Amino acid sequence: MTISKHIHSCLLVEDQNKTILIDPGNYSYDAKALDVNTLKQLDAIVITHEHPDHMYIPWIKEIIQKFPNTPIFTTNNAKQLLEQENIENINTKGNEFISLEPVPHEKIWMGKAPENVMATLFGKFVTPGDSHSFNLNRHPEHSEGSHEVVDQVSNDVILALPVQAPWGSTTRAVELALELKPKIIIPIHDWHWRDEARKSFYQRLKEYFAQNGIDFKAVETGEIMEV
Repeated sequence: MTISKHIHSCLLVEDQNKTILIDPGNYSYDAKALDVNTLKQLDAIVITHEHPDHMYIPWIKEIIQKFPNTPIFTTNNAKQLLEQENIENINTKGNEFISLEPVPHEKIWMGKAPENVMATLFGKFVTPGDSHSFNLNRHPEHSEGSHEVVDQVSNDVILALPVQAPWGSTTRAVELALELKPKIIIPIHDWHWRDEARKSFYQRLKEYFAQNGIDFKAVETGEIMEV
């Protein structure tokens, strides 16, 4: 599996001859952090919820122009918003390599929290959207994906962990990671940190998690990791 990060929560995951784009939001689009024209294929787009830092409709339209047959996996609310923009091929359930499970978006002060899903890719990569309220012990009867994807996420899970947000704290993110004990952490949702602060926090988190047997990846924009 290879994973690259393209600012904030936008990730590109490649495994088993599949390429999946996660949470293509406005921060990534404005920074031109990912040139989709360089992609040879795109097998799925996963959108955890409808906020523009995770689902930027102008960019999604551009992506669909290049890859018109690519299915989108997301929430019911996001599906409705996308369909209003004449975007089709939208799924609220998983397939053979994507599993979706509703998990709560954390409380926000500026309005009602939207629907939010946690996506599991290939049974080993997990991205929870804007949530610190989830666990990794998933069973098929509690998920909306295919039963073939995974019966239970193993301890070898790669977790995309939101490390900073208006709705949550870095301390809670660290506490959650220590509870869940993933094998690898990919930090996401950190656009609000300026680079100097982000790199400092990355180093401190890497050292701290290493003491607890967790490999924290201090990934930079566009960097490709083999995991």
